[in-house]
Amino acid sequence: MGNITLTRRALFTKLIKKLLVNAQEKDPLFEKYSRKIYTGRRYSSLTNPKRNLAAKLGQETERVTNVTSGLAAYTGTWGTSEALHLLKRTGFGFKKADVDTILNLGMNQAVNLILTVDNTPPAPPVNHYENENPDENGLPYGADWTNNAFAANDVGGDTNGNRTSGLSSWSLGLAFNQDITIREKMTLFWYHFIPVDFEFVKQSSNEYCNSNSARICYKYMKMFRDNATGNYKSLIRSMATQPAMMFYLNNQANTKTAPDENFAREVMELFTLGKDEDSQYTEADVIQAAKVLTGWRVQNLNTTTEATNFIDNLHDTSTKKFSSFFNNTVIPNIGAGELDLFIDMIFAKSKVVSEYICRRLYRFFVYYDIDANIEANVIVPLAQHFVANNWNILPVLDKLFKSEHFFDMANRGVYIKSPLDVIVGTMRTFNLNYNVEDIANYEAQYHLWNQFNYAMYDMQQSIGAIPNVAGWQAFYQKPSFHEYWINSNSIQRRYGLIDYLFYGFDIEKNGLTTRMEVDVIAYVKQFPNAVCEDPNLLVNECLQYLVPIDFSINAKNAIKTQTLLTGQDSDKYWSGAWRSYIANPNEMTLSIVRTRIRSLLLTIVEFAEYQLM
Repeated sequence: MGNITLTRRALFTKLIKKLLVNAQEKDPLFEKYSRKIYTGRRYSSLTNPKRNLAAKLGQETERVTNVTSGLAAYTGTWGTSEALHLLKRTGFGFKKADVDTILNLGMNQAVNLILTVDNTPPAPPVNHYENENPDENGLPYGADWTNNAFAANDVGGDTNGNRTSGLSSWSLGLAFNQDITIREKMTLFWYHFIPVDFEFVKQSSNEYCNSNSARICYKYMKMFRDNATGNYKSLIRSMATQPAMMFYLNNQANTKTAPDENFAREVMELFTLGKDEDSQYTEADVIQAAKVLTGWRVQNLNTTTEATNFIDNLHDTSTKKFSSFFNNTVIPNIGAGELDLFIDMIFAKSKVVSEYICRRLYRFFVYYDIDANIEANVIVPLAQHFVANNWNILPVLDKLFKSEHFFDMANRGVYIKSPLDVIVGTMRTFNLNYNVEDIANYEAQYHLWNQFNYAMYDMQQSIGAIPNVAGWQAFYQKPSFHEYWINSNSIQRRYGLIDYLFYGFDIEKNGLTTRMEVDVIAYVKQFPNAVCEDPNLLVNECLQYLVPIDFSINAKNAIKTQTLLTGQDSDKYWSGAWRSYIANPNEMTLSIVRTRIRSLLLTIVEFAEYQLM
């Protein structure tokens, strides 16, 4: 008998039916992520264990009440909750200092700051592998390899593998070390939207890819980082001839005698027009597009001046005729210039392209559920704004992040964090050591970053390892979208890593030991002392910063009693302990408050709500 594959939704449906028959076999993970109503959306909740399982079966829709807010400027409260919402959606986690910074600015200036991207290129990835696997080109330890090519096709494969791994680690390091701007989050948006898989490119049939792919993958990522908030149409034109994309979607092999439709199809279906009902390009259009795209070849990959050039004798010289969807456009034989005509033809379908991209932006930064109200009140006017601003992405982000819709309570605390948001966000929020003590110990630094890239891989997201050309399912795949991040394996790994970070472990490499442990006392000391010594205020403050949804007074009291009061019934058990520690921070007083604060913070981060933003 062949294997039967169930979707996750189908699997859970079967599980629920079984649970109804035998309530004693309840899956605690399903219970933990049961949905709860919250201001117009449904969100996952740990705090609703008694909800009837039978009721769940009939509730297929995410929306409880209509969300009618639109792109009008937000004029509501500007406080900690709003600042945290903005920072979590535009970056990976947040620093307390970032919250303080934008709180003092006001909403408009805060968004302006976040969208003011410094396009200065970061320091490039370097030779971190020399001590274990000497560079086959003799490149020194710590040297930039991004312009160091292997001329022969029979050497450099091991070094290229180390460089490829280093590129992923370095990219994650940039996320850890992000500034307050949206640059790294937008780099991820572009990468998931128009991806290449590093290993797939490395394994290309081109004779020089196995030893030089890391360089072109670096330049591919650099294209996104340099154009984080730039012009979308220009980005598509640049991407079309990027060597990494040429190999990934096989346009390198597209020729007049053997046309390859792969890139032609995906540039329309995934990167510009989408698959929604308004996108009516035909199979015949794909064939014609493939002809337009013939003749482009990556050359000189074994040098530092590799480039994608147009080779006239490989190009299909016929006249390319497109369907009525493209207004029966005819692209004549003009060689290399046909590519620009093709892109112009696609972008002439401005309504389709702009609305598709705005839906992708919406699902990445706001929420996946786009109903008729949101389509009319957010997507359509945002798309019109996009076109009016000549395909520049910055005005679109500005309009969205300053809107009443973005700050609508229905859009807060409903979005399941990606593994990047969980890992990078947790480490940044709790001020963990994502950089080693000796900045010149590249081996130790890249090893540390790589450990967390491996951890993300186990959670089904890893920089450089994309599942397919459509990107990660959670950002586009109906019907579950962000729920694809959560399954019995991934959720245990999420919580397991968080526990490790609180109880502590060492990462050792190249003679350097980096302690990975949340300094719980340093974390709460970011708040005023008056907050720290009052258990009610401290619980409230930690909940506000760590989970996006407020808890009831009863829930807060239960958390306080269980953690800071260690089961006692008077607030003085905590207040006295904190005052004693502040007055005399010796080993005993330190141990008492540290144990209780760790219990408080661990209790909070183990709530399902911590997985939301």
